Amino acid sequence: MHRILIIDDDRIIRKGLAKTIPWEKYGFQLGGEAADGEQGLKLIDEWHPHIVISDIRMPFMDGLDMARIVKERYPMIKLILLTGYNDFTYAQQAIKIKAFDYLLKPVDKELLLEKVKNAAVEWDEEHTAQQKIREAKPFLRKALLTKIIECQQKEEEEELLQNAMSLGIQLTGNTFIVFLIKVDEYYKEAMKMAEYSELKKALKYCVFNICEELVYTRRKGGVVELEQDELILLYSSDETLNEAEQNARNFAEEIQNTVKAYLKTTATIAIGGVHQGISCIRFSYQEARSLLRFRHVIGKDKVYSLADIGFSPTNDHNIQIEGKAYELVNHIKLGLLNDALGVINDLEYVMMQQKYISLYHVRLFSVQIIISLFSGAAEWAREWEKTQQANVTIIYNRINEMQTIKEIMDLIRTIVCELVEFMTNQRENHRYGIIGEAAKYIEEHYNKQGLSLQEVAKHVHINPVYLSALFKQEKRITFSEFLLHIRMKKAMELLRLNDMKTYEVAEEVGYSSPEYFSVCFKKYTGVPPLEFKNKI
Repeated sequence: MHRILIIDDDRIIRKGLAKTIPWEKYGFQLGGEAADGEQGLKLIDEWHPHIVISDIRMPFMDGLDMARIVKERYPMIKLILLTGYNDFTYAQQAIKIKAFDYLLKPVDKELLLEKVKNAAVEWDEEHTAQQKIREAKPFLRKALLTKIIECQQKEEEEELLQNAMSLGIQLTGNTFIVFLIKVDEYYKEAMKMAEYSELKKALKYCVFNICEELVYTRRKGGVVELEQDELILLYSSDETLNEAEQNARNFAEEIQNTVKAYLKTTATIAIGGVHQGISCIRFSYQEARSLLRFRHVIGKDKVYSLADIGFSPTNDHNIQIEGKAYELVNHIKLGLLNDALGVINDLEYVMMQQKYISLYHVRLFSVQIIISLFSGAAEWAREWEKTQQANVTIIYNRINEMQTIKEIMDLIRTIVCELVEFMTNQRENHRYGIIGEAAKYIEEHYNKQGLSLQEVAKHVHINPVYLSALFKQEKRITFSEFLLHIRMKKAMELLRLNDMKTYEVAEEVGYSSPEYFSVCFKKYTGVPPLEFKNKI
């Protein structure tokens, strides 16, 4: 439904137009009435009508003055002006301010209704056209950007300048700098869920709006959306090269701070070099694109330019991953978490020092480390390896989505910590199992003369020295003390319940010498076997 306002200082005419025409019947909503131009402007600001019917001659502010202001503020509003004077000058002024139509009083109501209907049709057509232009603008801007980046001829500059202006991009200066802007949280973990796909678009759109508003305020350039998490900002000015470079950095930092303040998120901005002439914008773009490739080294939430990074290419293959991976796997196998993390820290440091290592090679090295971890785990942590196999693809995908060395190495640290924890638990369980099995064997064979640590160690398939150490650690006593404890408990039981001789008890609990048994018994209980038995 189209909204209409009626503005006329003649109350009878105003009320007549409002009441005698059944506006709603024809799909119009009467938003209100006003008696002069000043009241009319307030009502227009409040109601945002599609069509305004206004008298020309009114007190305080006449219809023509009001119409000029309305057209400046709201170009889409259709103005139908009324006058009781058949003065050609009024008609000329109405045409000049682009009024929809001009009618003489007394107004024929059927004619006025017809004019309003035609105005509504024209408003709809213009609205539809503008909507299509708005929808097409991002594609048109991208197409323009491609032409600008590919432009090498000064002869093409004037045409590109006009096309840019028609799309709201001000390239009127002589000095140009390209900003490439990354929305840092675009690939956030939660954003991968299907229901957050619109949130990703909304986040990028909000960053775009902030950039566009700040550019519009300065009238220096324009913003274009690129694929996925990127925007490009063309900074244009008539400043000197040094001034442009400094002001561009200040502008980029302002964008970064505004995004952080209003959206509670971060953006990384790579600033290309300063160049003169539209045909040289492509150089600044290429520089910014090269700089952005090193975000994984520099980190997120940064503004950086050529002044921050020199170009001294290094060989991505200088990092020797094989030796480090072998060292890492060995530390994990032994459960040495700090040593394993130390290897990861060393790798991260080496990568960070190779300032121009590509993100592709960082990801490649990281995948090699993951493969080494899983290969090792398949030998000595099979249960972990089996349960984690389903996550391998997820891990690789996460690495391919991560944008910085720190993010990738943090993921590897997490996997290393989980694997070391598994190994520690496994070792603890194994150790408890060994001690339990050894203790059970001793309890079942305590009466065997000459039962030794070597025999028990052989039974549980470990080194005697290691078994001795485990006894001390888990039982808090030595192997010999544990064997003595078992034998003495059994000896006391036999002495209490059976009418057995001392030598018989000694033989029953594994002693060939009754004298040695008596010495051990007295040392353990404080009294000789015979005295112990008599006290009972």
